[in-house]
Amino acid sequence: MTLRDKKGKIEVVIGPMYSGKTEELIRRVVRRTIARQRGVIFKISSDTRTKEEKVISRAGTSLEAKVVDVASDALKYVDEGFDYVAFDEVQFFDDKIVDVVKEFVNHGTDVIVAGLNLDFRGEPFESVMKIAAISDEIALLKAVCVVCGEDATRTQRLILKNGKWMPASKSDPVFKVEGEDIQIKYEPRCKDCWEVEE
Repeated sequence: MTLRDKKGKIEVVIGPMYSGKTEELIRRVVRRTIARQRGVIFKISSDTRTKEEKVISRAGTSLEAKVVDVASDALKYVDEGFDYVAFDEVQFFDDKIVDVVKEFVNHGTDVIVAGLNLDFRGEPFESVMKIAAISDEIALLKAVCVVCGEDATRTQRLILKNGKWMPASKSDPVFKVEGEDIQIKYEPRCKDCWEVEE
């Protein structure tokens, strides 16, 4: 096998909100930059928390990113000879993201993805789990439960009702970006403190 035939590797960084997933993605990209590797980070346009063409961690670190409308838009970079590509908030990408990741890997490009493994209902994001299943490395990060201080592996969605923050219902839409609606917020919770209304 020649170096040209070598397949890329997949690194997956998953966990609940506030666990440092984007920070870890940035750390991995910076290490590759120090090693003089070339690459690009992609973010999806539907993630409206920031209008900048950057990925920004909650700790305030940031790196330049290409904004794409759908996963397949990233494929125009597949023949650029990049050492790596990275996808932040991978759960927001459409189902084609799995095929896009495979395409980069088949071209010998390493792929780093970071995102939520579970939605607010505690259900897996299917595309994220499919990528995790074919990955070479999985980093499962934990946050700190805001209720009891234990390790948090879940994301709690809260809705403001009659002046009180209440757990969201299972019937609520899966995607609801924090900040687009002042009636909603998210918290990291452990399994015991996490709640969802039927």
